[in-house]
Amino acid sequence: MTRLALALTALMAALLGCRDPYQTPRFLGAGSVTPRRGGTLRFAYDADIATTDPALTNDTVAGIPTRLMYEGLVNYAPGSAELVPALASGWRVSPDGRAFTFALRDNIRFANGRAITCDDFVYSWERALDARRLPSPGAENFRLIEGFDAYRGGRAAHLSGLSCADSRHFVVRLTAADQTFLNVVAMRFAAAVPREVVEAMGDERFGREGLGAGPFVLERWEPNVRVVLRRNPYYYDAPRPWLDRVVFELSVARHLQYMRFLAGELELAHTYSLSTADYVSVLRNPAWRPYVTRTPGATIGALLTNCEMPPFDNVHVRRAVTFAVDRDSLCRARNYRITPAATLYPPGIPGHRAQPPGAQRFDLAAARRELSLAGHPEGLADEVELWIGDGDAGLVYGQLLQADLARIGIRVRIKQASNSVYYTSLGRRHTVKMAFTGWAMDYPDPSNFIEPNFHSRGIAEDGSSNHAFYRNPSLDALLDRAKIEGDRARRLRMYQDAEDILLNDAPWTFMTTPVDVHVVQPYVRNFTPHPVWNEYVGDTWLDLPTRAFMLSESRRRSGYGPLAFLAASLGGL
Repeated sequence: MTRLALALTALMAALLGCRDPYQTPRFLGAGSVTPRRGGTLRFAYDADIATTDPALTNDTVAGIPTRLMYEGLVNYAPGSAELVPALASGWRVSPDGRAFTFALRDNIRFANGRAITCDDFVYSWERALDARRLPSPGAENFRLIEGFDAYRGGRAAHLSGLSCADSRHFVVRLTAADQTFLNVVAMRFAAAVPREVVEAMGDERFGREGLGAGPFVLERWEPNVRVVLRRNPYYYDAPRPWLDRVVFELSVARHLQYMRFLAGELELAHTYSLSTADYVSVLRNPAWRPYVTRTPGATIGALLTNCEMPPFDNVHVRRAVTFAVDRDSLCRARNYRITPAATLYPPGIPGHRAQPPGAQRFDLAAARRELSLAGHPEGLADEVELWIGDGDAGLVYGQLLQADLARIGIRVRIKQASNSVYYTSLGRRHTVKMAFTGWAMDYPDPSNFIEPNFHSRGIAEDGSSNHAFYRNPSLDALLDRAKIEGDRARRLRMYQDAEDILLNDAPWTFMTTPVDVHVVQPYVRNFTPHPVWNEYVGDTWLDLPTRAFMLSESRRRSGYGPLAFLAASLGGL
């Protein structure tokens, strides 16, 4: 071998050794333009799940397989927040807005083939709302159903507001009109479950082995490893789903998720699969860029200050915090995978305003003025404890916030707790003075963001949803009126007025909203990030059989002649 050849060989080896081995996708699709049935779609998260019982599931990760397994009367259209019929073929609303009659589709069945009737919905809803049986986190959403308090309190054997006109018509009566009730009906908590299966298994086992009427049925669940779902042959919306199986891997470290995606072992990578470096890399890589989607996330990230505990029982101290936080620096630290937030309602939620008159902003002079009005012109005398949960991200945010507040004389001590302790403590009175918080929507309406977090009805000694323990009778009254207001434009103005009250009282410092990122393999078709359901793949299909990316590019690569291998190593192909 000549000296030049040896040098070229060494150079090529060095270049290849320094590069990611998968700079291009490994496989492309077959080129079909119409949906095809078959194949397995695989993706992963870095957490385990505890249940897939729709009455109990309330976290992002467990919600993914639960939504695929269960179906209710109403759902959202593919890739949209538009409400559409699901197991119901349609519905009627009484003139006073207080009674809903849902007509069931013909021949709807659970995944075991058993026909679904109106009685299944009465049973499923009563089960989910029975406080003596299940601690359903979604129960409060249904509180306007007639007889709710008596049933929840054990004073009635049945929920009087639910009835069957006949086997095909389910009737729900409310104590007051509720403009969000159809959104509530679309929540996982209202999904149909088969009574005989639940009662035979018991609630705990049903959470691990249950079945519903969704597009997929549970094939097996290996705790802390994976959930495998297979196509439900009785799904009402045939020929969907197109996929044979979905494999949802659990407890996979984020960096491993993305490495396995690049290696072709996963079909989907999502926001929580990508480190900041991975995010920057995939956006800069022209081979992968066509398969990346970036959508605004319907989530608000915030800092709560406990309005019952000093020093945050003083509104001027709370306002000082809102002025002291440099939101842009938080976003810059994440390479703008998140965007600054100045208000409660994220983009895409009805009622969102980018910059209303009282929008929160970074203004150190204003922060110092507020502290002076609170009687602390030189800053607070005592340290303030900031609670954060598990993980490095919370610690980084905590340190950035620590530096921000130090500039106005508020010294912060960080207290990190396990997530289970953290979330339990947030809901306990007189426990947490300041902590990171946020809200990911249950349904796309401003009421879902403001009512659980700020209505005084959400305050309890334990298990509060109002973690700032904020009370304002004027806000409560406004929210109660807005919930039943029939005029859409007037209703949205009422929620904006309510947001203005929060901006003035400052129980939360609004900080960021996310940018949801997804990357799919080139042969994945019709995956559109859903505005309500995380990683919903019920409409997705695979363009099979796949073909190797390198073979499909061979004609173009041949134009490089003998330098093709070197060009490939330099990223030119």
